[in-house]
Amino acid sequence: MCGRYLFLPDEQIEEIKNILQRINQKFYGTPFLDKLKIGEIFPTELVPVVVASEDGKDATIARWGLPIEGKKQVIINARAETLLEKWTFKKIAHQRCLVPAVGFYEWQKQDDSKQKLLIKPQDRSLFYMAGLYEKINLGDDTEIDAFVIITTQPNFQIKPIHDRMPVVLKKEYEDLWLFEKGDEKILRKLFETVLKPYEGEMEIEKINE
Repeated sequence: MCGRYLFLPDEQIEEIKNILQRINQKFYGTPFLDKLKIGEIFPTELVPVVVASEDGKDATIARWGLPIEGKKQVIINARAETLLEKWTFKKIAHQRCLVPAVGFYEWQKQDDSKQKLLIKPQDRSLFYMAGLYEKINLGDDTEIDAFVIITTQPNFQIKPIHDRMPVVLKKEYEDLWLFEKGDEKILRKLFETVLKPYEGEMEIEKINE
């Protein structure tokens, strides 16, 4: 599971700078820009994501969490292994996004308490998690994109902490994830290739609140 993550406006990282500049241009003067969340990200907040466009990649604002009809709760994660078995995700399997982050949070059980941990790849100041998105209506004729983060089996470092982890995409898979097209057979191969546990070393930092 991925229930919180971290995104920071680091001007030293060109990709982050470009994402935020594009969002400012695109949403200037709208209430969405005022509600854009930076920092520790919680479900239902409005955040930056990267999607495919006619001109290549485009940054946009999306809400973290797909709605559940008749309920206040939202779906924030989707299991990589069952994306094409569950209609909620199968119907948007071609609507893939990159979720930029500098870390994600997990909680490790310690006796009768839990230790909050910030986890990030050791060699990457910015990474992208794999996501799926769709357009939703907020109930007042306002539309916005909403997304889920895809999870997979834990790697060797996360396994003692949790039985799931977000899919941290390899650099060489980022464009493939956004732009690959085809039938269910091609999508299944894409998912099997791309949606795997992170293979590199991860930095795990204890967070005291």
